[in-house]
Amino acid sequence: MFLDITIDYYKITFALIFILVFVVAYYVILGSRFENLFKQGKIWQIRIGQILLAFVIAYLITQGLMLILPTF
Repeated sequence: MFLDITIDYYKITFALIFILVFVVAYYVILGSRFENLFKQGKIWQIRIGQILLAFVIAYLITQGLMLILPTF
């Protein structure tokens, strides 16, 4: 058909879990003493580090959950 739309539930689930885990990881990193790893006054480097770390953590956790998810 010409309007044959398929829904990829795997990608939708991955995106939703990733966003949720990213937000949780970012707030956990904000609550930690991550900024002590940087010199005083390096604000934008601290923010970039927090976002990148939250992104990596969220990606790894989401990949792990997606490996477990099809077994249920």
